[in-house]
Amino acid sequence: MKRFLKTGLLLAVIALAFSSCSCYNKMKKKVAAVQTTSTPAVLSLQGKEVSSTYTVEFPAEYFKPKAILRVTPVIVYEGGELAGTPVYVQGTKVKDNYTVINKQTGGKITQTVSFPYNPQMRQSVLELRVDSKCDKKNSQYVPFAVIHVADGVSTVQELADLSGRPAIAADNFQRNTTISQEARIMFLINKADVRPAQLNSTEIKALEDFIVENSGDAKKSVGNIYTKAYASPDGPTDFNNKLSQDRARNTETALNRKYAEDKLPGDLDFDVEALGEDWEGFKELVEASDIPDKNLILQVLQMYSNPEQREREIKNMSAAFNVLKDKVLPELRRSKLRVDVNVEGLSDQEIRAAVAQNIANLNVEEMLFAATLYDGDLDQQAKIYKAAADKYNDYRAWNNYGAILLKQGNVTEAGAAIQRASQLNSSSNEVINNLGLAALAAGNNDDARRYLTSINTPNSVYNTGLLNLMDGNYSEAVKTLEGYNLAVAEVLNGNPSRAKSLLASETCAYADYLKAVIAAREGDSAGVTSNLRSATSKEASLKNRAKTDIEFAKWYGSSDFNDIVR
Repeated sequence: MKRFLKTGLLLAVIALAFSSCSCYNKMKKKVAAVQTTSTPAVLSLQGKEVSSTYTVEFPAEYFKPKAILRVTPVIVYEGGELAGTPVYVQGTKVKDNYTVINKQTGGKITQTVSFPYNPQMRQSVLELRVDSKCDKKNSQYVPFAVIHVADGVSTVQELADLSGRPAIAADNFQRNTTISQEARIMFLINKADVRPAQLNSTEIKALEDFIVENSGDAKKSVGNIYTKAYASPDGPTDFNNKLSQDRARNTETALNRKYAEDKLPGDLDFDVEALGEDWEGFKELVEASDIPDKNLILQVLQMYSNPEQREREIKNMSAAFNVLKDKVLPELRRSKLRVDVNVEGLSDQEIRAAVAQNIANLNVEEMLFAATLYDGDLDQQAKIYKAAADKYNDYRAWNNYGAILLKQGNVTEAGAAIQRASQLNSSSNEVINNLGLAALAAGNNDDARRYLTSINTPNSVYNTGLLNLMDGNYSEAVKTLEGYNLAVAEVLNGNPSRAKSLLASETCAYADYLKAVIAAREGDSAGVTSNLRSATSKEASLKNRAKTDIEFAKWYGSSDFNDIVR
């Protein structure tokens, strides 16, 4: 910073030495009386711009009536400079349309200037390059003076944690699951005896095979044989109720005998219900059929709750009833059987072992769940999600892999992974949120806003606050941010006391660095030293940042500061 100040003074001396316009002799001798101020006093990065509102105040008895000055704001940094729009001032006898400065009373000009930010501007000087000319025909502007306005660019905004809140798409892993097999035993009209053909049906054979296949496994538990026996809703209600009871009892007896003969493993218990007339099943079959009068039949079912009245009304539709007798009612004379098997899934320990030995043996849900067992280990989580993405090409795996890469600061690969997820599921809130974060981390704020404002989730609301911070809209940012990033926004919003209270519970390196910045603004040398020392001990790269941080300009060269940053 001292280097830039010296350059500015040297330019001022050169300008004065080579200016030969006689109408400025007295003005040049009193140039030190010209006062300049800048708001902010130290330039700051806001959004993607560095802005300053500067004022130049000319004292009374200073400005010559025939003088014209061109004032050009220039930000000078190592490796380059950028010039802003010049303003012109003139004396009272100049016949032009510039701002007039009265010799007797003096006057001032105020201008706001913005420069696109370049990281090299962290150490820079904002200066006013003043050129002059006399109010004479063909007179040329010549250097008059270089006036220092402000030093450096504060980049507190860059301390924000741009990883934000990536969204993890949830797994559907269930520790315990239930698998089932169903079968039916069909009965003749008004009969309850179990026919041999029914006991040897493919459905009953499949049920037996299911029981055998799932027996003898410590992680599988074969449940009862749930039996529901029905009668078709034709004939007297009392008769049908007894008929369903007989069918239930006979089903249990017949199957017990068969399973004993077939020597099925385990002790199989029956859970039997006799449910009488099956009007619900009747309705379902009618709805699914192509019976011409099915809508009329369904109206009857809806109009009458008494089963005998229902039966009479349906029988009155003789043509329809004949179809029902042949196609629907026989399907309702049955016992429905179901066997459930409770399957105990892999334990956390078994899943961890699979991750270490052969992760490919896990299914996609187990892989996605496995990553949650390594909370805080970003490298391991990235490895697991990448394996799941490669094997199953599941959008959740690609999304979650990208989310972890964002947390690791690997913006390019994160963006690519999230784009893969978007190709598979572009409507996922998690994917849209992460597309927004990836765009923000890459500096594409417009794309980030388009994504993040298209959804309304807790993560997207927070991340929109982070986007507002990076756009320089600090008053909006503080409304939705939390924790460390809220502290950054509060510093930028001019509320250091609020920022300090937020940082009290934060212990990361960047939180300590921000504490040092606040201490520097408060003139607390001890706070600067202790917090900087803590920050750089946790994150060595912060040493280089501190060396060029205008916030610590007052401490440049001090023994404590040098000891910390070397």
